[in-house]
Amino acid sequence: MEWAGDDLQLPYEAYAAGEPCRACGRVLLSEPALGTDEESLALIDADNAEFRAEHTACNMGVWRLENNRVEHCHLCCPFPPLSPAQRDELRQLLYPHSSRIDRSATWCVELTCQHVETLARHSPRHVESTVQCTECAAIRGVVKAVRIDDQAKNGDDSSDIEGLQPDYQQLTDEQWSWIKHIVHTEDGPRRGRPRTDVRTIVDAALYKTRTGITWRELPAEFGSWQTASRRHRELIASSQWHEITRTLTERDLP
Repeated sequence: MEWAGDDLQLPYEAYAAGEPCRACGRVLLSEPALGTDEESLALIDADNAEFRAEHTACNMGVWRLENNRVEHCHLCCPFPPLSPAQRDELRQLLYPHSSRIDRSATWCVELTCQHVETLARHSPRHVESTVQCTECAAIRGVVKAVRIDDQAKNGDDSSDIEGLQPDYQQLTDEQWSWIKHIVHTEDGPRRGRPRTDVRTIVDAALYKTRTGITWRELPAEFGSWQTASRRHRELIASSQWHEITRTLTERDLP
């Protein structure tokens, strides 16, 4: 959650293009341009030793990719993302009957950036939670998805599926009354810009969790994504977030 909140996780397109680890800046996809002779390999090993020394306090060890000697910290550095082929293979393992599904459906999806994309050759009942937006040239979360192929026009039942989950609804006044006592708010005047309403922060965090978007994709109606991310981390650190979600779950939050 911290990696996602700090935007440290690489999308596959960035990883495949050779972007280094966003946490430590060290290469991921290929060896550094030092050569493969003994002297060059010794330099890499020395650099790895220095890196391990800098992360001794992490106490989690290091990892490295196959055919790449450069090491990364288990605690600080997110693993590279799965490729589309690996995602398909994993989906087949988890859902072995999905190969029998017709993948000729076409979807119109609305993204968190408010742009609209058309996705062809997809499952009639599945759309990824994130999609590459051609206008933004970035990965965006899917807010709503509607089938627009011929089967949908002919009244096929599968055309009634919209989105990956029910449309998100902000907390009602009743729901907020269940949890507002959990959150410690500041009393009295304070200097600087007005502090973002904590109810808005909770709504933003619930929206992010349900849609699977990154903090950067948070809709403008929730205010600054940086503020929402920071305040959410504070709630997690104080155990308030656990209490909030537990209370909402126990009261059957829809």
